[in-house]
Amino acid sequence: MKKVIAATSRKRKQDRSRAKEEQVPDDEPVTVKASGKKGSSAQDKSFSFFLSDPDVLDCPICFNPLTTPVYQCENGHVACSACCSRILEKKCASCFLSIGSIRSRALEKVLESIKVLCANAKYGCTETLRYSDKSGHESQCNFVPCSCPHSHCDFVSSFSDLPAHYRTEHGSSASAGVRFSYDKPFKVTLDSDDDVTILQEVNGGKLFIVQNFVAGLGNAVSVLCIQPELLPNYRCQISAKSNGCSLVMNSFTKNTQNSAMARLATILSSRFLVIPTDYFGAGKPRNFEICIFRSYE
Repeated sequence: MKKVIAATSRKRKQDRSRAKEEQVPDDEPVTVKASGKKGSSAQDKSFSFFLSDPDVLDCPICFNPLTTPVYQCENGHVACSACCSRILEKKCASCFLSIGSIRSRALEKVLESIKVLCANAKYGCTETLRYSDKSGHESQCNFVPCSCPHSHCDFVSSFSDLPAHYRTEHGSSASAGVRFSYDKPFKVTLDSDDDVTILQEVNGGKLFIVQNFVAGLGNAVSVLCIQPELLPNYRCQISAKSNGCSLVMNSFTKNTQNSAMARLATILSSRFLVIPTDYFGAGKPRNFEICIFRSYE
């Protein structure tokens, strides 16, 4: 068991080191606030410094941010409480001494003092967080960066700033796509087997894309919204008519932050209308009627 624990920790450390070699991040700015004791004349003060290795604030076993309580063995090796409870016989993964009963009070105090900016600060997030809360906040942050869906454009911003960019930079281009209004059906024509059409709502300017790709014996067509994944999905309807036949799907849009990942997002969501290969006829354009409703899932 000792060998298994040590080997697992070494493997995770090697994987993380390999990832660092592939993409070495800048030093992470950390703000620490030190408060004077009650009744003291010392003033509250804060200052910024750089951690050359932010990993020192992560559990060396699971690599998640350390949170109170933090435990240490007699040799000073630390581990989070979750790992201590999972380790058989509560043995330290580094030296195999007992761990899980001695608190690392000094490190806990440091963790409680450290405040960091959200990684999405440059996209508009103003949250200042405890280091232990950073990953949880960022997984739900509405300022997560979204990419412009226009081909050959590498602009990245928060989803709220993206509509203005698209309208200004691409609104007058031939490939600008289709402008639509909520709750009103509109036409979309897809000319190829693999095609993306960009949609922009006329008032708020929110961006959507119609994704069409070959899937088995036909084509899969879906509507996705360019916004953070945790935001509500819009209700939508996709219909295709040909030779007196009609195919209709009532569903919800799927959120995506990057149009390049739209196909994968569509496949994983299963929110698409399948059109048989010969439904429109050989060489004929694929005409769809789409309606995106203001209501949410």
